[in-house]
Amino acid sequence: MDYRHLKYFMEVAEQKSFSKAARNLHISQSAISRMIKSLEDELGVTLFIRNAKTVEITTPGTIFLNYAKRCLFVFEHLKSDFENEFNMKHDTIEIGLPPITNANVFAKLLGEFKQEYPQISIKLYEHGSKMIESSVQEGVIDVGIICTIPNKEFESFFLSEDDMYVMMPKGYPLEEHEEVPMKLLADYPLVLYRDDFNLHDDILLNCKKIGFSPKVVFETSQRELMIQTVAAGLGVAILPKRLCPRNRYKDKIAIRPMTEPKMTHHLYAIWKKGRYLSRAARQWIEFTKRHLSLLNEDETPESDHTEE
Repeated sequence: MDYRHLKYFMEVAEQKSFSKAARNLHISQSAISRMIKSLEDELGVTLFIRNAKTVEITTPGTIFLNYAKRCLFVFEHLKSDFENEFNMKHDTIEIGLPPITNANVFAKLLGEFKQEYPQISIKLYEHGSKMIESSVQEGVIDVGIICTIPNKEFESFFLSEDDMYVMMPKGYPLEEHEEVPMKLLADYPLVLYRDDFNLHDDILLNCKKIGFSPKVVFETSQRELMIQTVAAGLGVAILPKRLCPRNRYKDKIAIRPMTEPKMTHHLYAIWKKGRYLSRAARQWIEFTKRHLSLLNEDETPESDHTEE
C-alpha cells in the first residue's frame, strides 16, 4: 500500500465511478481497477460494490476512507508542517474566535500566553462557530473556539460553560418574573445572532420543540449592537450570563435566567484530528489547559435583582 493506492481509492469514493476517477487522474480505467483490487486483497475486505451503472462504497470502505483522508492530509501538508515546526521566523498560531466569547477574558488569556512565549505571533480571526469549524477543517486556521460540543472530526477540550439569560428592555412584563420560561418569548420580538452562529440554531431548535416560531426582528454578529437594540425597546435577546450588560445599561435593560428549557452555553477549543500541529499551536493548547481558571473567573453581570 502506498500513496497512490489511497489517492485512487479516495477518487473512486468521491466520484462513485471508476471511469470518472480514471479520467480525473489521467490513467486508464483498468489501471485504477487493478490498484483498487490490490488494495482490497491487502486489506482482506471489499471496498466497493460494483454495479452496472454505479459504484457504492461498503461499510469497511467507509471506515477505511476516514483513515485514508487523514493519511493523505498529513502527507500533503508534510513539507509546510515541517517548516512551520522548525522555522522560528514562522512561529505563529492562528486562532478563530467567535464574537460571542467574553473578549476581556480571552484578551487576558492571550496576554498571559504572549508574556510566556514572546517569540510566538498570534493571529486572530473573528467568525461564528460554523465558519470557525470549516476553517479548522480546511486547515485555514490552527485552532478554533466554538460554542457547541465538537463532532468527531476534531480534537478538543472543554473551556467553560455559562447559563443562558433573557435580556429585555426595562418595563417589559417579563421583568416581573424571577425566571423566564422560554415559551413566554413567543409573544415578544426576538433579536438573534446570525445563522453562522450555532447559538442561532440552538435557540430556534428549542423554540420549535416547545411549539412556537419566534418573531425574529433582527439578526447580527455584534453583541454590542444586540444590546443596544434591546435597550432601544425593539425586542428581547438570549445571551450567556457573562455577556449580558453591566452598569452602563442598568436603567434600560433587565436580565432574567431562562428556564424550561434551561440552556447552557459551552465553549470548546478544537483542532483538526490527524493534523500535525505546529509547535506554536501545541504550546498554546497546553498553556490554555493549564490556565483554564482565567476563563472561569467570576464576571457576573449586575442586575436589579438583589440576589444577582
